[in-house]
Amino acid sequence: MVKVIERLQMEADVQGGIILDSWSDDRTVDRRLTDVKSYPFSYRVRSFLPQTRGFGGIPRVNSPAVGGGTNEVRNSEDEGVNMKEVDALLVEIAVMLEKWSVYSRFLAGKCKDPDAPEDAPLVLPDLLIKANLSRKVSGKLIGPYQDLTNFFFRRSVEKAFQLDEEPSGLSLNMSRPIDGNAPYIISAVDVVMYIVNTVIRRSISTSQRGVIDSVIPNISSLLGTDFIGMLQRKMHDESYPRAAVQGNLPPEHLIVSFIVLINSLDVAIEYLARIVSNFINPPEQQHSSGGGGAYEKPLQVAFPFKNDAAEVAARLSNLNAAFSAKATELLNEGVRTLFSQVIRPRLRPVLTDTFRDADYALGEDELAELAAQNGQAEEELLDQVPRVFEHGWDALIRPVARLLTPKTYAALLELTAEYLARVLEKRVWSYTGGRTSPYGAIRMERDFGGIVGAISKGNYAVREVFGRTAQVLMVANMEEEEWEELAGEGEMMWVLSEEERRRARSIVRV
Repeated sequence: MVKVIERLQMEADVQGGIILDSWSDDRTVDRRLTDVKSYPFSYRVRSFLPQTRGFGGIPRVNSPAVGGGTNEVRNSEDEGVNMKEVDALLVEIAVMLEKWSVYSRFLAGKCKDPDAPEDAPLVLPDLLIKANLSRKVSGKLIGPYQDLTNFFFRRSVEKAFQLDEEPSGLSLNMSRPIDGNAPYIISAVDVVMYIVNTVIRRSISTSQRGVIDSVIPNISSLLGTDFIGMLQRKMHDESYPRAAVQGNLPPEHLIVSFIVLINSLDVAIEYLARIVSNFINPPEQQHSSGGGGAYEKPLQVAFPFKNDAAEVAARLSNLNAAFSAKATELLNEGVRTLFSQVIRPRLRPVLTDTFRDADYALGEDELAELAAQNGQAEEELLDQVPRVFEHGWDALIRPVARLLTPKTYAALLELTAEYLARVLEKRVWSYTGGRTSPYGAIRMERDFGGIVGAISKGNYAVREVFGRTAQVLMVANMEEEEWEELAGEGEMMWVLSEEERRRARSIVRV
């Protein structure tokens, strides 16, 4: 059988070579490769040049700000390489490579050792490895496919940012309804992730390890340099929430734009993870006969040779991990910037108003007398601190929260809670030396509990960062007998040192 296949393969080498040469000439593949390799990616290059602060930035295609002459240059450059033709050529090559894979699999099955176990992985026969047609397929199909795919993806990312649009109608004014649905992201995210899915699906359909080993790392690299790089430039140069006048808050449009970019990173991470998961573990309906899913064959079917399927899955997992790491790093930087430039400056007056009239040195009778002098009910005065804080907190955080994704809001809330935990703990320690009455310490614990409750509304886990403050107040408010009993048991999970616990006992005036 093998001898017969070898003779047939010799004829296939001749006929297949003629077909591939004719096809390559007819599609002018060499000229297209020259065009894509010399493509300047002018918009991308301009995007990474140092930008002038202000309303500048990189103009989009056909933007009125661009001017007729620039548009003509841009349009003529687009005409140099027709993306639709490149896409159609990639589809053709992918189909031919898929047929080549079927042929290779057929020969591998026919040349399989009769004594090999039935479930043994297929091995590419030597006659096919050494065949002239294999070299022709590599040179005329696989090589061009890799180069064209690399260009197609990079140009698609560039075009997505050229035509990028932010969601309209977003506002920090709670009285204004928001148009559209969450998540609020730039349009480039949807476009780029659609292209990622398309390129990976088409590459997997070829069933060629060589294609995967080239295309997936290129996607990973371009997502890091071009996609994340463009978002980073936008965050640093175009939408950084910087106040026009020192001491003022940043303009609303910058804050909103910056939030949209943070959301875009978060959603991009989620989208890519979902894409990779669907390829590695496709849902059952996708590879059923009538599924019509994103990709109908599991990796084990598309790559039957040796450990190819496992290695392709590893490539995809590495792509997801690398992108997630880079995007998460920039996302965290963005959240920290949002906190430092927008949240923290507005928290200071909120805290000032909250504790403006709080006097924890007053006893119970003195507080009742103060309430009577002010014409207030005593209960109203007791609730004043948490009530004032919650009002200021809601006014600050709710406008931002309704624009952020749940994950980015949780990250911002955690960062804010950590800051407030330090501020509140510092305030508690400021009463060391008996500067509060026993009744005042009870009020302080109640007030701080109300503040923590307002912060952790909807996210109970945030309370954990206030553990030190809670323990300081707990120790300060203990009766002497209770304190001695607790100190003797040694079963309490302390976050305070022994010295800090002794110091906490000195807060209440004896």
